[in-house]
Amino acid sequence: MKEKACQFGPDLNLFGILCEPGVSAGPTDRPFVLMLNAGLVHHVGPHRMSVDLARQLAALGVSSLRFDLGGRGDSQTSSTADSDEQRVQNDISDALNFLERKLGARRFVLFGLCAGADNAHAAALRDARIVGAIFLDGHAYWTWRSYVEHYLPRLGRPRAWLNYARRVLAPGPPVAGEFGVHGQRRPFGARRTVEGELQTLVDRGARLLFVYTGGVSYYYNYASQFADMFGGLNTRGQIEVEHYPKADHTYTFAEDRERLFKRLLQWFAAQEWHGV
Repeated sequence: MKEKACQFGPDLNLFGILCEPGVSAGPTDRPFVLMLNAGLVHHVGPHRMSVDLARQLAALGVSSLRFDLGGRGDSQTSSTADSDEQRVQNDISDALNFLERKLGARRFVLFGLCAGADNAHAAALRDARIVGAIFLDGHAYWTWRSYVEHYLPRLGRPRAWLNYARRVLAPGPPVAGEFGVHGQRRPFGARRTVEGELQTLVDRGARLLFVYTGGVSYYYNYASQFADMFGGLNTRGQIEVEHYPKADHTYTFAEDRERLFKRLLQWFAAQEWHGV
């Protein structure tokens, strides 16, 4: 395995760490993995998740780049005057272009946690070079069962009723298709729209892995919820879903991270990437 720092982008404003396998690491025809920031956490990832995963991927023969979007970690904000969303997508495109130009990489798998998963979803829709994605606590929506799973245990708790009364008496503006993580909102958009977007990715041949944790149990809280959320989605066997209810949102405990890594590596190795 070899790692090296690199700078790229129109103003050389973006910084990342390239992690490549050793000369005898195995197959080299697999897609390149691009690791995105989890919110404002810099390129090492929560609890060094991105570092450890990159090195385990290298042992499998897979190259990766963990980098900071503009204005985060070691990267500077681009000089362009686009919206924040557009800047993020431009930064991801700059990273893909850099890897294609420097290493000849033409197929990519994105890895993102929380906001990183949201950014990966948007980027995959824009760029056909992205043939797969790993979404950690990505898009999700309430179902009748998730309501039951969430609220039924709380009916006998006085504090839950008190919190409910406070929300009723001082409600914030309702926003459709959004949920909070540690008090912050994430704009998931309309469920049918996202279902159509996922179908577009599947029809294009993309392989997708969704992993949900107990850290988002207030809106995703049972193993088969994904199928209930997107009942009209024809996955064609290209979407896999895992639910780790005992893991927290950022995989604080080492055993949870190792379980996650084992699943990700197994998923990656099992894909027929040459046909994508």
